[in-house]
Amino acid sequence: MLILKLTIVPLALLLFGVIERRHGPRVAGWLSGFPIVGGPLLVFLTLDQGPAFGSQAALGAYFGLVPWLSFTMTYAWCSRALNWVWCALISFSVWAAMAVLAVNLQDASRWLEILPFASFIGAQFCFPRGKPSDEEREHIWWGMPARMIAGASLTLIITQFSVALGTHWSGIFTTFPVMGSIIAISSHLQYGRHAVQEAVAGLSMGLASVGVFCFALYVLLGITGIWAAFGLSLLACTTAHALTWLMFKQKKAS
Repeated sequence: MLILKLTIVPLALLLFGVIERRHGPRVAGWLSGFPIVGGPLLVFLTLDQGPAFGSQAALGAYFGLVPWLSFTMTYAWCSRALNWVWCALISFSVWAAMAVLAVNLQDASRWLEILPFASFIGAQFCFPRGKPSDEEREHIWWGMPARMIAGASLTLIITQFSVALGTHWSGIFTTFPVMGSIIAISSHLQYGRHAVQEAVAGLSMGLASVGVFCFALYVLLGITGIWAAFGLSLLACTTAHALTWLMFKQKKAS
């Protein structure tokens, strides 16, 4: 199991990096909405701690979209006037504050389960607009290794300390913006604020599939077997991601 934890997420991130180099930050941002990090993490948590823990962690991951979107929106707006260091510091501070709020909201009214979906809708109107760029881009050498190391480290930390963290925080850290932060910072460093806006435009749209996956898993783990729940959640997630691709192409053409 340890070998799987150390390889599945980093290899998924490596594949993602190759695709990003071919298609640019906007497509990279959209693609990072697919649960290539959160999905395997929730599998490991469910196998280690059981379906009940996995279901609640999936709910935590679903609420984790609120701080994730807050991070990307904050970074995109800050990048219009600040360098990457200040953007990162402010954005991670906002993520931490929103993460605490999201954890507390999970025990409140079930009506609040609509909040992550509402945040996704709101994000479509709030991120700073930037025109897609077709310029040739040179990629920094440390980008892929940094993502792979971050993915492996996050997997080990969450699975090793999941009991101590509890279901809510385990879920929140499952959707920690590993991909979003690396894409935003590396795009900012190499190409400037316009590339950040491209990435956030794609990311804010692609996160719908993460939300669908996590919420479906939260519901299904309570009524069906582990692998059936993950299979059906992945199917729902893939369908949602395909629909956001149609929206993505429309916005890219407009």
